[in-house]
Amino acid sequence: MQASARVVETVDVPTTGAASVRAASPAVAPTRRRLPQRAIEIVGIVIGIALVASVARAHDLTNDEFWSMAAGQWMLAHHAFIGLDPFSYTESHHRWVTDEWGSEIALATLFRTFGNAAYSLYAIVLGGLCLVASAAYARALGARGGRVAAIVILLAIGIAGIVAGDRGLDFSLVWLPLQLLLLTKARANARWLVLLPLLCLLWVNTHGSILLGLFVLAVELVWSLIPERFVHTLGGINQSPFTGSLALALLGSVAAACVTPYGPGLLAYDAAVSRNGQIAQYISEWNSPNFHSVMTLLVYCVPLAVLVVCVRTRRIPLLEVSLGLFLFVEAIQTQRLAVYLMVVAAGVAATLPAGAPWGTTARRWAGGGLVVLAIVILAIRAVPAGQVASSQPVAAFNYLSAHPGRIFTQYTWGDYSVARHRGTFVDGRTDLFEGPVLTEFMAVTNLTTNPDAVLSAYKVSYVVWAPDTPLALYLAHDARWRVVDRTSVALVFARR
Repeated sequence: MQASARVVETVDVPTTGAASVRAASPAVAPTRRRLPQRAIEIVGIVIGIALVASVARAHDLTNDEFWSMAAGQWMLAHHAFIGLDPFSYTESHHRWVTDEWGSEIALATLFRTFGNAAYSLYAIVLGGLCLVASAAYARALGARGGRVAAIVILLAIGIAGIVAGDRGLDFSLVWLPLQLLLLTKARANARWLVLLPLLCLLWVNTHGSILLGLFVLAVELVWSLIPERFVHTLGGINQSPFTGSLALALLGSVAAACVTPYGPGLLAYDAAVSRNGQIAQYISEWNSPNFHSVMTLLVYCVPLAVLVVCVRTRRIPLLEVSLGLFLFVEAIQTQRLAVYLMVVAAGVAATLPAGAPWGTTARRWAGGGLVVLAIVILAIRAVPAGQVASSQPVAAFNYLSAHPGRIFTQYTWGDYSVARHRGTFVDGRTDLFEGPVLTEFMAVTNLTTNPDAVLSAYKVSYVVWAPDTPLALYLAHDARWRVVDRTSVALVFARR
């Protein structure tokens, strides 16, 4: 009877209103299709390279680009490395150690092929390689998707103006993240260390920051020697287990860094330049930052914030945090190291614990930020390729093209003088002039000595100087000199 009742109950269930019952049940939300992580990373890299390209195309030529190009062209024309200085009349009897000869030849070779566009191409290619290498480095440390894209975009904002300067420094911004990538991969497979000597060989022949590369490798080796118990107490991670292989890689890298046109002496030269107090006294990028601009604040505050968050999480990547702290302290004293601090901070950011998945609001904000950044990139106006900055005394040198004779000009104009094939008293190659020549130049500039005595001793025929400056006002009232050309940028004084 019970079974029959159950059958009857089942059969007699009414179907009227069944549709409304189903409608009242909880609806299953459709699955949102998310972009693949690789696609997000590629978008970040593309945006970063676009930003570098826009800044590079908006950059006009100033300072070091002129002598870098001239040096590369000289070496290509003579099929030789530079020996005695060919560009100045004060140090023409001294050997100039061109520790960036590889980057200078690369720039001059691009110029032979692409003309003035070489300046932008140089920055875009090397800046793009820096971002790609940094993205690979971040992935090797565990970052994925949006984090990699954010790291690359922030790094692009930081380095865009620097790589647009078209100097050997651009090459070092490729070598450093590549080295950090190799060391990261070598913690699982020591065979990656075999590539480090080759990397150092390329590094030493393109930029003097090879000392940083050797220091990075030494720090990795030192941490591999520390007992694991102590490392765990610190909360350290990513300790290499291959102490012997690292030691061999360091020895091989030092040996490779000695393979230069100047032999091992180039390393000693770079070390001497890095400790030279006179150079640091006169070059702004070797001095402490003034923090008067928002960009400067971000360059220092963002890496510091990343380091603080990393330490508070008690999950500290040994190499990256050690380098980050060292570079932060050094960059406070010498702002030229800030660009390397940004690269290392990218590695620290890649190791931070993953947060909660982004919600709809966060994605909308991120998308809006990317749209704003894209508008900024498109709004940056390009200048004609190879255009000389308006701050350079173009008209003055046009006048002097028909007047031979030695020229004494401002420090920041000496490089342009090289480009116009006129010998310099000093120029941007400060390491060449350090000593009596640089001391005399600054004494004349600051009027702490009699300018006529120095200018006569070096047989200077013309002085090209900015109006309304102490030296210009002095020469304007000096009976030995007269103004022969005048523009808003520069006055040309000729000896009577």
